[in-house]
Amino acid sequence: MRRPTPLSRLQEHLGSCRVRVHGVTQGAGFFVAPSYVVTCAHVAGAQPGARVPVFWMDTEFEGIVLTASAPPRGRELWPYPDLAVVRLLDAPSGHPCVWLDTMTPSRDASLTAAGFSDIYERGSASERSAALLSGGSTKPAGGKMLELVGGEINKGLSGGPVLNHESGGVCAIVKATRLQNTSMGGLGTPTSALRLLDPDVYRDLIRAHDTFHGQDDRWSRLSDRVIAHDAVGHDEGFDLELNATEERQILALISQLPKEPVERTHSATTGHLAAFFAAAVEGTLPPTRYPLLDHRDVFTELTALMPPEDRGLPYELAFTADLARRGAAAGQAWTGVAQQLRDRVLITAGRLGLGDAMQRRLAEQSGPEGEPSIIGRIRHSLRDRRLYHVMVWRYRSAHDIRPAAPESEALALDHAVKHLAELLPEQIEIMGGATSPGLIELILPVEAIDEGFADLELWPQLPWFSLGRKQRVVVRPLERHEAPSLHAVWAERWRELDGKAVGDMVVCVCGRGDQHQAALDASFDDDLALGVLALAGTPQSPPVSDAYQVAVASGVPMMMWRRGSVACERADGGTCGAPGLGSCPGSGFFTELCASLDDVRRDDLPERIRRLRVDAEKPPKREGHLGGDIVLLWDDPRRQLPRSPLAPAQEGPSR
Repeated sequence: MRRPTPLSRLQEHLGSCRVRVHGVTQGAGFFVAPSYVVTCAHVAGAQPGARVPVFWMDTEFEGIVLTASAPPRGRELWPYPDLAVVRLLDAPSGHPCVWLDTMTPSRDASLTAAGFSDIYERGSASERSAALLSGGSTKPAGGKMLELVGGEINKGLSGGPVLNHESGGVCAIVKATRLQNTSMGGLGTPTSALRLLDPDVYRDLIRAHDTFHGQDDRWSRLSDRVIAHDAVGHDEGFDLELNATEERQILALISQLPKEPVERTHSATTGHLAAFFAAAVEGTLPPTRYPLLDHRDVFTELTALMPPEDRGLPYELAFTADLARRGAAAGQAWTGVAQQLRDRVLITAGRLGLGDAMQRRLAEQSGPEGEPSIIGRIRHSLRDRRLYHVMVWRYRSAHDIRPAAPESEALALDHAVKHLAELLPEQIEIMGGATSPGLIELILPVEAIDEGFADLELWPQLPWFSLGRKQRVVVRPLERHEAPSLHAVWAERWRELDGKAVGDMVVCVCGRGDQHQAALDASFDDDLALGVLALAGTPQSPPVSDAYQVAVASGVPMMMWRRGSVACERADGGTCGAPGLGSCPGSGFFTELCASLDDVRRDDLPERIRRLRVDAEKPPKREGHLGGDIVLLWDDPRRQLPRSPLAPAQEGPSR
């Protein structure tokens, strides 16, 4: 007597996860996590909070709709994605759950749908499973649907799971039949479309799903046997892929990480999109079909990419290493799971023969010098210094600096400033989004150093957003970056500021009186601690412009001033001598600045200046508030552009 095949056992287990839902209509659903049921909105209803009866093993349980798609407006077919999440108020203990598969099945892949039917006994629903094939996809209004062909899809299958025999996971939810009482099949909604529902409900559900499967191996033991034969004759690069067990172990750990905030703006991706690009190959297009709401979504989207051509770390494994490295530096909330993630990626990379690459990934520098940023540069044209070229990079570490687009043609200065501003929004989105404060470093010639970049409104749909309040905008002097001979003293002054309060180090420089260039140069030569300047006016207006030139050549790494201001006059009519600590009778800006920065350290200054810009807009607004027009020059010598690009720029939009 032959034993049941692994597939038949998995199909039987799929059936044990199936439930009947009696909502606005009657249909199917299935357990995805303890107490959580997924079904169609046209079955459960679209009203969150509604109570619905759910039947499992012929026992009735009370469920509550947590989230659901909106109902139709004058159309028979419910709008995309037509999904609902129901939670049982008193769920049966020990019930099984399906494994959700986010991969799209290949054309003609064998599928099994599970639900109910009353075809043979009207009014009495009996369990039914349907053998189907993947017929491709279609895209009605709203989103992508899977075509289910080769079998009959009756109403009782609606809301039921669709098992992909290739992956051993549930890839879709049955939505609709094409034509009743025929074998013309119908449509299924991909499981990834759950990300279009309420983000909080989705994240609770998917984390409970991954935690469950990290502890309960009933599904995995069956699915692993079903897909084991696929390893033979697989595409080149399969030997560097994670196996199903490794994926489940990693996802179970990821489900324990603290949640990242989800901003309910035009983009819900926030830091997850930045994490995706930190792990993905340069030039990869971002996921656009469904938002990235949780760490898991980043992981599964990365698994859908082709393996690295250089046989490097699989992208999802690189992402997991980034989580482990980040968690190790994040404190108590991450410590335990971060260590487990680190151990898991080292074991997995070792099996793949990528142990050295993983060690390098885990050892990548963290801290300010390794903080991701966008670096924009305006430089003079070599042929005509009245014209300028613009280029932007994404900086993730000293070893990972990637051009975001080719360098521009030679432009007039006002056009160069405008072009740089136009390049920033897309890169900000890639690096985390407008509402996730990131570092924007602008390397500028002195003639552009006082431009109002912090005041830019780059998001037309959100006109109250300004760049300097949403991002940590700093400027850096082009002149120093193009003169390697000036770098040694620059690095020394930067080190001298480490760990010291900026408010205790700042001195005022105006260029008046005894602050002529030779005297200032002598003062800077004599004191490496002179590393934070409050300029008494804009660097574009003499005599402050003369002092600015000396400060740049002397390696002063931090300066602040009011944009567009002229040099102040001493209130007592005295002469300004060499810069030193203490009050300046003529500069209210200097006095207010010292008070505002009394406790801030060198590496935290960009964030403090951003907060000052935010405070300047809070009611009641005060005329002349320090943050209203402040400019920060913050020039970290550890964060330099390579002499030649580390990666070639790509034509057209680069992501």
